Amino acid sequence: MEENEELFDDSVSERINHSSSQRSLSTTVFNILCGLKNLFCSGMFVKGSAFVVGFWHPSRGLRAIMAVILLLVDIYFVIASLFTAFICRRSQTPLNTWLCGLTSSTNSSSTSLADNLGGIELVDLLSLASFSAVLMSNATFFWCMWKLQQRTVYCVTLEKAFSTAGRSIWVTLNVSMLIFGFFLVVGVFWFYFNFKESSYGIFLNLMSDLPAWATLTSSWMFVVITSAMKHCVMQCQAEIRQSSIDCSLDDVIRIHKRLCKQMSSTSESLKVWFVTHWFMSAVVVVIYVASMLSFFEQVIDWYYLYHHVVVSLLIIYVFVYPSYCAASVTTQSGRMLRELNMTTDEDWPTGHPFCNRSQLALFLQYAQYTNCGFQVGEIAFGANFAWFSTLIAMCGLGVKVL
Repeated sequence: MEENEELFDDSVSERINHSSSQRSLSTTVFNILCGLKNLFCSGMFVKGSAFVVGFWHPSRGLRAIMAVILLLVDIYFVIASLFTAFICRRSQTPLNTWLCGLTSSTNSSSTSLADNLGGIELVDLLSLASFSAVLMSNATFFWCMWKLQQRTVYCVTLEKAFSTAGRSIWVTLNVSMLIFGFFLVVGVFWFYFNFKESSYGIFLNLMSDLPAWATLTSSWMFVVITSAMKHCVMQCQAEIRQSSIDCSLDDVIRIHKRLCKQMSSTSESLKVWFVTHWFMSAVVVVIYVASMLSFFEQVIDWYYLYHHVVVSLLIIYVFVYPSYCAASVTTQSGRMLRELNMTTDEDWPTGHPFCNRSQLALFLQYAQYTNCGFQVGEIAFGANFAWFSTLIAMCGLGVKVL
């Protein structure tokens, strides 16, 4: 009997230990999954990417060092594209210089894919145009981020933008990072296994993705800033609704005036980048989309077709998406005025100036002339400009078809 009782006790203790280990394992797995979920719903990836390319860091010195490295890489690929287009391919003898290193990473048979423009291959002009646009976009964005930190009175700073961004914004941006990161990584491995280049050629191919990734990062940071600007609009609307009953119409106008100063100051800080990025991207988008059909019409290496399609999608994304984000700020400001216009006296507490419809009409008349939104100069970038950007992105196909 004693032996049976001991065996029974041992089996019970083993079951208890096994169940407790299972619970601890499930708890560990659950904690890991929760941690990954919280990490994916946070801005750590965008902040890390911005830190790597030198667009954001509390230390201005370290940020300048990272930005200088990025700009040197951008300048190198612009110069290498110039040599590839005008010197390397037109030379009678092969040039084995480091500036012609990109010639090994472009398909030698691709000369039959594009039209010759004065002896210059279209694929080389595309590369030169894209690297030049990326250089100007990255340089102006770094300058704008550097100046943005100095405008702390009304301007929406990066710290404020990061703190006010919601989970939906971070999830959207993180999904975009995963998608484009996957495409770029596939391109790097495909290049390695397809061409068996030297370590120098593989390093160049890998580094050529850095300028494109920096341009994506600037677009994502612009999304975060515009999201914070829309948050300012919602705060203004809430402050107007919660104004004290003894406030006057001038007090409400002062609240809206502060919002307009936030919008104009932040827009002014980003204006140089936005205009440069928008114009250069528009030119490159039309050229790339118009030439895309030529790559489908000819029999070429599948890697170069994949590379061209990915680059085209990337340029369309960084051109159209920031346009819609800028337009959404102006749209949010207009939506606030429409919602205020739809109110009646019963929607306001007794004593609020907007209980008097004539006072509300005066405020709306004032607000219509403020141009409050994302401003490019004296013009508020609205939905019409966003749709115009989409039209530009699609007109490349029309140019090619016609």
